[in-house]
Amino acid sequence: MRIIYIALLFSMISGCFNPGMRVDGRTALEQQLTREAIFRAVNQLPIFKEVLHGRWKIVVVSPEGDDDSWTSAQLRQRLISLGADISIHASDNLPIVEAIIQFAGSDTDSFTIGFPIPGSMGASSISLFHDIGQRGRAQIQLNFWASDGKLLAQTPASFAETHYSNITLLTFIGPFNFTDLNNVKTYGRFIERGEDTWSLAKKSFTQSDKITEDIWMTP
Repeated sequence: MRIIYIALLFSMISGCFNPGMRVDGRTALEQQLTREAIFRAVNQLPIFKEVLHGRWKIVVVSPEGDDDSWTSAQLRQRLISLGADISIHASDNLPIVEAIIQFAGSDTDSFTIGFPIPGSMGASSISLFHDIGQRGRAQIQLNFWASDGKLLAQTPASFAETHYSNITLLTFIGPFNFTDLNNVKTYGRFIERGEDTWSLAKKSFTQSDKITEDIWMTP
């Protein structure tokens, strides 16, 4: 049994050292996780049919204002695609589609089989297995208000989640990144595979019934 403990100890000592990184402010990954969660939540919301009649405006209410413009843009796009007439002028005296962001942000969890480095808050370790998982979460509700202040309808809250995980096995195996975010596919250390923007453009939606290559400008 002592031999097993010694072998395990040496395996961990020879395992992976994960350097900690401190970033001031909101990282790009946090923004991507959070805003994709908002996008998914918006596109799951039921829409009051009365919004298809007349002209409306959008108001966003949230604990913090970081994602208000993003939420407004996604909701406007969703409503216009359904045939609604949405004003971009906040001062207009119009019926209101009010988006209540109950929460939107990201959480990070760290799981390690090994030894965390003291003072690193779990961000650094010498380990056989190290997993840093991050999730974006958003919950949104819509209120539909008449121009005279009467509440016409209210949707149930829509919740959505995104996921990103960074897994390292020993020193030379990984990191492996797993995610359900669009167009993010990274496998293994120093290897990153992106998307071909030209191929995506040819597949994307256009107002033309027939998609032809000559309508696109390629880099």
